[in-house]
Amino acid sequence: MNISAKNPKAYTDYIASNPALFESIGSIAAGVCVTQTGQDYPGQMFVWNAFDSVKSAMEGLTKYDPAMAPKKLSAMRDIKTSAVWKPLKKFDVAPGYERVTRVMVRPGRLSAFVAAATQMENEAQAAGLNVQIGVFAPIGGGREETGTLTVRFVQPSASEMGQGLDNFFSSEISPESGFAKMISMMRPINDTIEVCQQIYSAS
Repeated sequence: MNISAKNPKAYTDYIASNPALFESIGSIAAGVCVTQTGQDYPGQMFVWNAFDSVKSAMEGLTKYDPAMAPKKLSAMRDIKTSAVWKPLKKFDVAPGYERVTRVMVRPGRLSAFVAAATQMENEAQAAGLNVQIGVFAPIGGGREETGTLTVRFVQPSASEMGQGLDNFFSSEISPESGFAKMISMMRPINDTIEVCQQIYSAS
């Protein structure tokens, strides 16, 4: 769920102290991402829930109506959009400092794009970078998300992301690299940097 929070820290603290919000919908993990750059509006942040299947995620939608949230919670936020996202490649829940890019990829190139993202992730890790690349397809995302994919480049810290980008821009890019293949198949729509954290775990 994408929201505009009056005070992102206060909002995060409030929902973190109320685990029943996540237990009631069957989340296995939950957290927040606060947008640091590329904001579309003040207080931009993303509240995420992880489920063990799309089935569980869809069932979770039926168990929570944002319009019926406690008054204190409602007063702390304005809801912008919500969606279900399906990961298209292996992705471990390990939030951190994240570059989030929404892209368009032609449907016939989807499998090749996911393979290129996997290749890029493997190449980056082989070069010593602590990075994970997630590719997500939206389900019921409205006009903002329809026809796009969300790509998340996840690293533990701003320093590690910055160092990785410094190294990247000072290196020659092979046309056979995973990055080059991804770029050739995608058209960027939006690009932000988010600071993410996990605030709930079912286990």
